[in-house]
Amino acid sequence: MQVIIIISIFLIITTIIIYKINDKFEKREFIILLATILLSTIGFLFYENSKENYLPNLFLNKYEKENNIKIKSLDYELLNNKVVSSKDEFIYKFTYTIIKENSEYLCTLDNVKINKIKDEYIFINFSELKEECLKK
Repeated sequence: MQVIIIISIFLIITTIIIYKINDKFEKREFIILLATILLSTIGFLFYENSKENYLPNLFLNKYEKENNIKIKSLDYELLNNKVVSSKDEFIYKFTYTIIKENSEYLCTLDNVKINKIKDEYIFINFSELKEECLKK
């Protein structure tokens, strides 16, 4: 993500330098080029952000559906780099807060395995995992 931002800034600076030195661009062309660079950068960043948050949101929905408890806040860590490097197997550690029986709990669920089969994501060991919860 930082690479795209750096490349976009470099393109904008290069365009401004060419515009100031050579007057090769008209003002209208200059604005169109800058708008195109900015819109494509914003679009790419939005796509990457939604792609990165897809599996945690999937976990959020599955947890609420299975346990009938709404998750108040969610934090996650992708453990693939530490355990296994794969494009179709993901291992997460989720830390979340829930409200149960009028009390707030901080819970963790470790080693949640999610496999990708074509365009579908399947939780492998969701029912076998034991969540650890501490009362806040």
